[in-house]
Amino acid sequence: MNELIEKTQELLTIMQDQLHAKYEHTKNDKYVFEEGRNYIKLLRQEETGASSVVGFIVKKSPKAIDNKTNEKFKIGDMLMAAGYNAPATNFARGNVLEGYNKATVRWTGI
Repeated sequence: MNELIEKTQELLTIMQDQLHAKYEHTKNDKYVFEEGRNYIKLLRQEETGASSVVGFIVKKSPKAIDNKTNEKFKIGDMLMAAGYNAPATNFARGNVLEGYNKATVRWTGI
């Protein structure tokens, strides 16, 4: 579990660096995560206090099936957000533990 948290933090650092490099006025915005039962929710917190979800990391393998592999999601899979409290469970955009395409990760989210 510690490795999953470390890799999640590395992912958030990449996203935060991209944001700060692109927009000077966002220097006080930061990316954080919240742990849930099945997922780690990735959030962008603005200086104003507003927050938005930028993605999810699978913490505990859900019953959902990845549409590309037809297998259950694995721990560490990166999922887009379908809403504030739910990931899009169509397919994984990479895996923080196994590696991912850097082009998949943007400051706007996974």
